[in-house]
Amino acid sequence: MLKGHFDSSKDLVAAVLIVIFAMTRLSTMAAMLAGVVCVQGATKPAPAPAAAAGPAAAPTTCGGLKQVYKDNACCGNPAKAVSVAPPCPYNFNKPTCAKANVQAPRDLSTGATGTRIPKMATLTKAQQQALPLSNVHYHLGAEHKSDMYSDDADSVAFDAAAAGGGHRRLASNPRPGFMCSKAGLTSGELTPYTFAHCKGDVTVGKSYEVHYVHSSAGYTAEDTAAADVDLMNDGLGGAANGRGMLNPMVVVQAQVYQIVNDPNSPAVADALHGWTVTDFSNSVMYPGSTTGPSHSNSVCSPYAITWHVDKACNKIAAASFDNLCKMMKDLYKLDGDLYPHGSRLLLDPKWVCPATNVVALA
Repeated sequence: MLKGHFDSSKDLVAAVLIVIFAMTRLSTMAAMLAGVVCVQGATKPAPAPAAAAGPAAAPTTCGGLKQVYKDNACCGNPAKAVSVAPPCPYNFNKPTCAKANVQAPRDLSTGATGTRIPKMATLTKAQQQALPLSNVHYHLGAEHKSDMYSDDADSVAFDAAAAGGGHRRLASNPRPGFMCSKAGLTSGELTPYTFAHCKGDVTVGKSYEVHYVHSSAGYTAEDTAAADVDLMNDGLGGAANGRGMLNPMVVVQAQVYQIVNDPNSPAVADALHGWTVTDFSNSVMYPGSTTGPSHSNSVCSPYAITWHVDKACNKIAAASFDNLCKMMKDLYKLDGDLYPHGSRLLLDPKWVCPATNVVALA
């Protein structure tokens, strides 16, 4: 009897040791999983050590953990790193406008109204200067509307054709926004120009809203010196989710250029690294969102963006605008942004901030 009792005790001890060993392995894997940053939508995440391929999401059962262990050949390799991302708690699906925060673009012309109360702060010029420039792109026509750029003939015609199925939203056929008037342009200023670097619908006489996107998720020159990352990236992935950040501070400077082409056209040596506005007497700031034709008056953007908008039409030499595209490509490989983006429909006042939140840029 004593001998049998002793043997049972040994079996119990062995079982306990096996359980402890299994729990230790599971704890180690859990710690590895917890150390992985959850990132969705980033085009250029911060550099990370090379890791073996693994499942796309963290397992939620013991069976799942066993499969991870097997898939990554962990047996006999306790120090091996595995690439397993935990489920991301953030939802980047576009909300309905009724559930979204304040939106952009806003009508900035005299007397324009808005009724949605913002749940965000508006960042100042000094605060913007602390944020790295993470992307530059441009839209066909102005997405915003001001007293200076308010010609909607092109957008009205485009929307009418789209309603009849005559337009597809392609890079080669973007939705136009508001234009500066051509009434005061001379025949010399309207001389045609062949663009070598800008792609798509880029034409003398038309207007383009250039967006200079500054983000706390972007990289400074000092950051890029020690890592394989670009200072700027195509699209807004780096601005919205760079460094694995999910709630960065973002300021977009918006400047409207009208392309002209004669010997006296205003030349701009560098239209890439920030807007050329120096007199801010006609510039405003307000809280809004990301823009673009993928949003409307029913489907809205989930992002909170501070806008700094110059309300003037700024003439620019065709060669200078073409050089902007050349610099975008040569310096940062912004190939996807060499085409003009489409412009979002001007928003219903119920989705934008009140006029009291549109203040002089300071």
